[in-house]
Amino acid sequence: MNKEDKALPSIYTQAAIAVMLIQLVHKIVREIPGAIKIGGPGTVVVPIFAGLLVIGIILLFLRNRWGLILGMLDGAFMIFQPVFVHIILAHPDQNGIWWYPVFPWIQAILIFYFCSIAWKNWQSR
Repeated sequence: MNKEDKALPSIYTQAAIAVMLIQLVHKIVREIPGAIKIGGPGTVVVPIFAGLLVIGIILLFLRNRWGLILGMLDGAFMIFQPVFVHIILAHPDQNGIWWYPVFPWIQAILIFYFCSIAWKNWQSR
């Protein structure tokens, strides 16, 4: 390995950062405005989880594995969030699309997948 390779996080960590970044953009563009429109506790909870994603991404760039834990925590929240908002609280999706929760669930699965791969790779170093 040369110096440049050691300056970057591993490819596994970079993949985890990428999916976390995609979810962060989704939270900023879609979930935070939707939470503000609906009102209630989501106006506080969703930005908190967006902040945790920012912290997690920064920690991963600093080679701290707590970033992976924060990513998985957000993934767990993304599994539960559509169930809570659309089923338990009975708020329809912003666009009236019934299958919309599949999108955050796929993102959550990808975050779990890439964070777990990065975690396993981290242990083998």
